Amino acid sequence: SMSILGLEFTVKQTFRNELGDRVWKIMSKVEDMPKYWRGHREISVVGNDGSNYIVKIRFAFPGPNNTGMARIFVDNENKRVTINYIRGPIRGYVINYISNNTIISQWSVDINPLFVLMKSWIKRHFMEGANNALLRIVNEAETTT
Repeated sequence: SMSILGLEFTVKQTFRNELGDRVWKIMSKVEDMPKYWRGHREISVVGNDGSNYIVKIRFAFPGPNNTGMARIFVDNENKRVTINYIRGPIRGYVINYISNNTIISQWSVDINPLFVLMKSWIKRHFMEGANNALLRIVNEAETTT
């Protein structure tokens, strides 16, 4: 069972078959995440070993709790980006991957206990943000081919 602080959801966005390579190129570029994932104001790569990144994140909300760290694994073979939030206001995993002309964003995170009363709002906010991010990625792929 999920903890009181746990958020789990999945959002999807389909795209035209011929855009697959382009979509993957956009969604797998760690440094560009803030362009599409607006909840992340800044991402700085502090370590990179091939497909593995350690990043420092400044989230797009004010206050002392707005920084964190994540490990990101970019799996080119399976077209999958795994983000493991290890420090900060959210912890856990977001997995973004391509399957059958669809980008899927799968969330399984815990929020900071300070935010527990806002949990249902946060979940809606995150889902909306993830939806918008996937749309931005697909739109970018469509306008750059």
